Amino acid sequence: MNSIKVKIVILILLTYLILFEFLFPANGLFPSISVILLSISELITDYNFLSNLASTVAAVYITVLVNYLIAKILLSVIGWIKSGKFSLGSEILLPITSIFRYIPFILIALLFLIWFPDFILDKYLIAILILLPQSLSEVFDKNNSDKASYFYFYKSLGLKDHQVMNKIIFRLIEPEILLSQLKNHSLIWSVVIVTEFIQRQEGIGGILFTVFKYQDISLLFTITLLISLLVFIAQKILNLVYNKVYFWK
Repeated sequence: MNSIKVKIVILILLTYLILFEFLFPANGLFPSISVILLSISELITDYNFLSNLASTVAAVYITVLVNYLIAKILLSVIGWIKSGKFSLGSEILLPITSIFRYIPFILIALLFLIWFPDFILDKYLIAILILLPQSLSEVFDKNNSDKASYFYFYKSLGLKDHQVMNKIIFRLIEPEILLSQLKNHSLIWSVVIVTEFIQRQEGIGGILFTVFKYQDISLLFTITLLISLLVFIAQKILNLVYNKVYFWK
């Protein structure tokens, strides 16, 4: 973070402190800094915030991992089924995934929860069902002709279809799959938290349900602040790791 951004952040914090700690401490909209600190303590002691946070974090990043593995398996199957027509991915998967891209994720979540109301893995499956089609659509929307050229080139060297798909094509697509996960990082969090909220399940969404039920604005604001900060830091770390690993992209 450069010096200008640091100065802006400090200015915002000081402005918030002056406005809501001293000038308008009981405004009904934004809690003061002292109330936020008390709310953090309350979240940890009364709401098992850390264990609930761990549940939500696990659901988010297990979703990322499972999306990656499913995409890899699908691409391997494509290479095994059809001799080298990489466009098969677009022909088969793209029409299917495109349908899901235009359905608001809240409707998919509600439908799934009505079908399987008591299933313990609901938030994992809903997140995968919503994010996987988006990831696959983004991958198959990009540079299919270039990848087809790579496919036929390495196939001409005597490699089998599945070898080309697994060892060459997937290595080219792998950064795009993970980049798609990074782009949808906050959406994955949203899907998991909304599902937990609807189910009143263990996780940040479960806490939010209780907080919303009692209209506790200070706790709601504090949770929003903490989760936003966590997502921001996680996004920066993931971007850094991605750029280090896939520097050649």
